[in-house]
This record gives sequence, C-alpha cells and structure tokens, in this order.
Amino acid sequence: MKIGAYYFHGWSGKSHHISDRLRTEFADREPVWGWVGDTVENMEEQIYHAHAGRIGFFAFCWYYPEADEKETPLNRGLEHFLKAKNRNKMEFCLLVANHAGFRIGAKDWDAVVEKWLPILQEPNHLRIDGKPAIIIFSPHELMLGLGGSDRVREAFDDLQRRVKAQGLPGVCMLGGAILPEGDEGAIRTMSVRRDEGYDYLTNYCYAYGNKIDRGGPRIHAFQELIKWHKEIWDGFAQHSPIPYIPVVTAGWDKRPWEKEPTPQSWYYPDRTPEQVAQFVREAQAWIRRNPTKTSKEQIIILYAWNEFGEGGYIAPTKGDGGRYLRVLSELGDSEEVVCGQREG
Repeated sequence: MKIGAYYFHGWSGKSHHISDRLRTEFADREPVWGWVGDTVENMEEQIYHAHAGRIGFFAFCWYYPEADEKETPLNRGLEHFLKAKNRNKMEFCLLVANHAGFRIGAKDWDAVVEKWLPILQEPNHLRIDGKPAIIIFSPHELMLGLGGSDRVREAFDDLQRRVKAQGLPGVCMLGGAILPEGDEGAIRTMSVRRDEGYDYLTNYCYAYGNKIDRGGPRIHAFQELIKWHKEIWDGFAQHSPIPYIPVVTAGWDKRPWEKEPTPQSWYYPDRTPEQVAQFVREAQAWIRRNPTKTSKEQIIILYAWNEFGEGGYIAPTKGDGGRYLRVLSELGDSEEVVCGQREG
C-alpha cells in the first residue's frame, strides 16, 4: 500500500496563515524547522522526514488565482520540491484547490493546462493506472466555472488529448466527493461525476465526518472521527459507480485561525499518534476488504502533512517531537506500506 499526504504551502511568511493564536496558544504546533519554511533546503529537510515516516508522496495544494496576478507564494512548495536534491525519494501530484479565490473558469482552462503539462511529465509524478494523477478539490466548482457537466467532459477530453500529445498515456482524474449520512443526492451526483470523466473519487478531508447537522457540542472524541470515516468509506464501496481512494483526516482543530475565544467549529483535542496509526490501519483494512472498489496501487491519502492552522498535520513539530511519523514508520514495517522511493 502507498500512503501520501496533502501539502499546504501557507508558511512562507507572506500570508495570514501564521496567526497570533498559532504563535502563542498553539505554539506546540510549530514545526521543528520553524514557522517559515520557504526554501529548497527546507523542502529537502521535509522530504527527509516524510520519507523516514514512510510517506510515499505529497499531493501539493495548487492554486490558480482569480485575480489578475496568477503567481502566488502558495505554489512555491511544489517549486521547491522540484528543485530538491532528494526529490526522488518521494512522488508527488497536484491537488487543484479551486475553491473561493481560486476558481477555474472556461477562460482559464487553456492557461491552466499549459501549466500542468510540464508538471505531469516529471519522472516522479504519482501515477494511478499508469497515468499521472490530478485531484480536483471541488468538481462542483469546476462544473460551475466551465459552464456545466458537458463542458467538464469536453475540457477533460481536451486535457487527455494534449497530455497524450506529449507522449504520456493520458491523465488520471480524481474528484473530491462527500457522502453525508443519508444523502441520496450525493449518490446521484457520483453518477454525474463519472459522466464528466472522473476516474476516481477521494476528498481533501472530512472534518465533520458524514454529519449534515454540525450543531451541538464543539468538542468530539477522535474515535468518533474514525467511526464516521469508516461509514463514509463503506458508503462509497456500496454506492459509488466510481472507485474511491480513502482519505484519513489525521486531525481537525482550527481554533488558531478563529478570532473568537469560543470555538466556532468542531475539534478533536484528544488525538494521539497511536490513534492516527489505528486510523491508517482501518483504511488499510477497508482496502483489503474492497480491492475492486479502489485503485490497484492501494493508495491512502492523509490530511495532512502540514495543515498546522487547521490541526491536520503529521509533520514533526516542537510539541510532538516527530511521534506521528515514528508510529507511521512502524506501521509501515508491519503492514507492507511502500513509500514510492525511486532511484536516480
């Protein structure tokens, strides 16, 4: 099995993501290399830690701003990775973060594809079914931006043609999807995603599990989050016409980004490295039970490597001393997790 992790490059010192509360109340989340990590050398250090923890690939959050200025520091993590001397220790792919502020419309498609083409040709780009993979954060937003499901299919066909013209076998398209408790509409939507041209479904995270009602207590046990994810995975296995790649939400606690002292969103303060390892074992067990419902590469994606502000991180911090990666490395020894290492 291959475990990857989403990578968010919000730590360049040029954004609001390093909040005052993060620096003070939640200072234990500071990574071992410091809050600002925005150099090739720092990326090499992160690759070293990730590889040691049996993380096989980073799925980089990739942004195409709606504003006139299309360059953003949020994409520099990928740029540093591609320049890192030890980059071949891991694979990588794109998570196209097409949410508010970065929505992709019909007028953007040609320029976006031109940016993707050289990235897809990188030798250590993650491949699924033999094809370089792209994850679309919000298929719904892409459908709205392109002007309908038929336009999405046309755009994906265009992408496939252009990728094949570069000598590649095509591209594997993954789309973010949720399956809320008792939501028949989500099941119907999955058939639409199949017609649009998505090869797999997955998601960025499930901070609220499969719960539609997000009221009530703010504090929840991490074991609840694990239970809800298992229900989500089983729902995809039972209902989805598209194979599913399971997501493990390794934490959620975004109080550092909330201005109010009273928590505004749910959080899981009791998470431990051992519980995260259990979570991954549950995903591995789901894959073994459902081998035809997922990728033959048996991929699991962790949310996340470094979402320190949202509480979803496994990168080594000054507070945990790298314990999350240690338990994952031990899990790898016992569960035959592969880490995607390539020589050369």
